[in-house]
Amino acid sequence: MKKCPILFLMLAGWGALAVFTWTEGKMPSSLEMDMIENPVFTALLKPEVDIPQLNEIDLGLDLENKQTDRKDGQQPGGKNGDSTDLQENDKSQANGQADEQKGTEKTDSTKKDTEQKNNTGQTEEKTETKDKPQTNEKSANGQSVQEEIGVTKYRKYKKQQIDSPYYSDSGKIALTTEYGYKHVKKDYFDDAVFIGDSRTVGMQDYSGLDNATFFAKTGMNVYELLDDAFLADPKSGKDVSISYMLKNHTYRKIYLMVGINELGTGNTGTFQNAYAGVLQKIRKWQPDAVIYIQGIIPVSKEKASNDGIFNNININDKNVAISQLADGKDVFYLDVSEKLVDKSGYLKDDYTFDEVHMYAQYYQLWTDYLMEHAVVR
Repeated sequence: MKKCPILFLMLAGWGALAVFTWTEGKMPSSLEMDMIENPVFTALLKPEVDIPQLNEIDLGLDLENKQTDRKDGQQPGGKNGDSTDLQENDKSQANGQADEQKGTEKTDSTKKDTEQKNNTGQTEEKTETKDKPQTNEKSANGQSVQEEIGVTKYRKYKKQQIDSPYYSDSGKIALTTEYGYKHVKKDYFDDAVFIGDSRTVGMQDYSGLDNATFFAKTGMNVYELLDDAFLADPKSGKDVSISYMLKNHTYRKIYLMVGINELGTGNTGTFQNAYAGVLQKIRKWQPDAVIYIQGIIPVSKEKASNDGIFNNININDKNVAISQLADGKDVFYLDVSEKLVDKSGYLKDDYTFDEVHMYAQYYQLWTDYLMEHAVVR
């Protein structure tokens, strides 16, 4: 001390400063302002370390995980009394997430509503397009005329698995082509010809349409329809075919009813192709005629339930196939059985004597339907 008083004073001052620093926990404001770049002072004077808050670390965790971590009322950090800021932060974060989730849900809901409306609008538009008969401009005497185009619709049902080489279950029922039909009287059929099998024979005998022409034969089928020479030529008296008559005589309305005899021949595809071929030739020979495809009339419930071929699923499959050939302009599909079947689609029991053909008096119902669905031009 005597030899080096200056060093003694420095050490004493350093000790006093250290004691003061430990006691107060910080440097005097004057010293704090005059930061000394000394390792010892730097360690003592360094401000509190920026330790990330637990709520910042947990930002990636959901609220459910946070609640799981907080057992016995303790907040992350270990002390109950030190968690106020964390609770407020968590609440703020939870509210933020909830608001964000609500916003997302609202946005998603808005999108769904918009999509649903759009889908509904598209569906309604498609339905409206189908419901309203289409029109096509047609020139007549230099003037533009709107020509109506009919639409054929179908009613769907739950189809069955069918193990048959002749048919399958189409899962839908063909309905009469929608069109602006007119109600007509008997004279409408003056220039009409009915082509068909035994059911058309019954129509010829009991419909009262004695002013119409009939090319009908029991057992007629679409494969031999045009070429079977069973008709008598009114001029020569010779046996001629339907194709001959269609080539040499003019008819304005042509009604087709075939298909009951083809249920066990070929399959629905071959039947449809043969039917389409007949229509093509008729259209060629009778370009100005309106052609009516009459749906095959179903059989009775007893017949349909006990026959693997002559049943209504097979008939319905064939009807759907031929209805697809209607164009709504010159060819129309008519479900003539509407007044002849029960609610389940079977030929009414009291209307038939053999489960397939009708009693004479009920052919008038068929005739009435044709009179109510006439294309008049």
